[in-house]
Amino acid sequence: MDIVINETPAKFSEKTINKARKVLKERLSGYSIPEVLVGLEEQYGELFDLLNRNVSLGESNTCILIGPTGCGKTALLKKALKSLEEIHEDDFICVYINGLFHTSDILVRQQISRQLGQQIKGLKSDGDAFDLLKSGTTGNKSILLIIYNFDMFAKNCSQPFVYNIFNIATSKNCPISVIGITRNVNVFNELAQNILSRNSHCHIDIDRLENIDLFTEVAKLVLNLNEDVIEDREYCKLFNEKIEEMFNQESFKTIIYQIFNTSTDFIRFDKLSINSPFLLLDDLKQSVMDLSVNIERVLIGLTQTQLWLLLAVNSLFFRGWTVFNFVMVYEEYTNYMKAYVRKSGSNFRMKICKEYLAFIEFEFLQSRKLIQQINEGKFQQKYNMVKSLLLPEQIIEAVIKNPHCSSAMKDWATRGLVD
Repeated sequence: MDIVINETPAKFSEKTINKARKVLKERLSGYSIPEVLVGLEEQYGELFDLLNRNVSLGESNTCILIGPTGCGKTALLKKALKSLEEIHEDDFICVYINGLFHTSDILVRQQISRQLGQQIKGLKSDGDAFDLLKSGTTGNKSILLIIYNFDMFAKNCSQPFVYNIFNIATSKNCPISVIGITRNVNVFNELAQNILSRNSHCHIDIDRLENIDLFTEVAKLVLNLNEDVIEDREYCKLFNEKIEEMFNQESFKTIIYQIFNTSTDFIRFDKLSINSPFLLLDDLKQSVMDLSVNIERVLIGLTQTQLWLLLAVNSLFFRGWTVFNFVMVYEEYTNYMKAYVRKSGSNFRMKICKEYLAFIEFEFLQSRKLIQQINEGKFQQKYNMVKSLLLPEQIIEAVIKNPHCSSAMKDWATRGLVD
């Protein structure tokens, strides 16, 4: 049952509605700093302790945050920096580098010098960054060098340059922390052996929430308004009541489950207006439908082998496996093919894709974000555990609607036959 809004639209000002829209957009875009980090308490404590030791004790260190898109790496860092600022105020300086944009030694040097020059009084921004950091002439302030897309930074910059960055973090002249952020679980393979062996570093692993209850808790925190940011108390109260009503509806729980398996960036807040001051369930359904349309476009372009592998993923899911690896998927696929041949008679033949070719197709599914790796990649690639980012219904529908899919594929999609 959908939510019906009976309040008179003119009851709330346009300023209040616009403010609510802005707050919600900033939360989902990652621009604002979350008040609570659900499921990341341990990682937050580890990162904050590391940064706090740098500022309060002058202890230089290096740390790499590793995790998939949307897992909370940036939110974790922002929250830790905010807490650090509340305690130490102006006792540290943040310098930001992005491996996607600063793609050479020269660009990184220039960026470090420019940002330090803006934040340190009397410092010339055209000075050499390394000379400044090594000499310790930064007014005894700690420096936090934050490198987004650290894997690209390590790949594009020369190894001696990267070595110097790590080496500075061991200098006693100026307390400095190097904080890298990356989605690449194999980032340390990009670093030369002398960098890894001669410089100490730690890494913090961050995963997407695997528990639907925790994910629902995060969604509530994001969607609820508070009086600290919205002055209209009555609007906040009514808005939050409507949100609570939605979370109690089965249709909305289905939406949350769909988002949990795809993306957290789902709600179109431009729907909030003076004439429609609350989030409506129909609007949220439409947003998820739009997301599903994008996924359907990807599924339409998949090859037969890729669809076979997704059907194997579905078969594993229906038998209770929510995480799996390529070996499990390929075995499920070949077992079905052999079972189907036996069922169809001795004269029936089906060509089974060779394992090495199937693995190439499996990696393609990962590159298109249809399945996602969940461990650190310590094993051979075909043994790394992954999970599906698709709903079983999406895979079934993609096969049923595809005119090029064989009857064997459609039979597995609808009945999941495995002997």
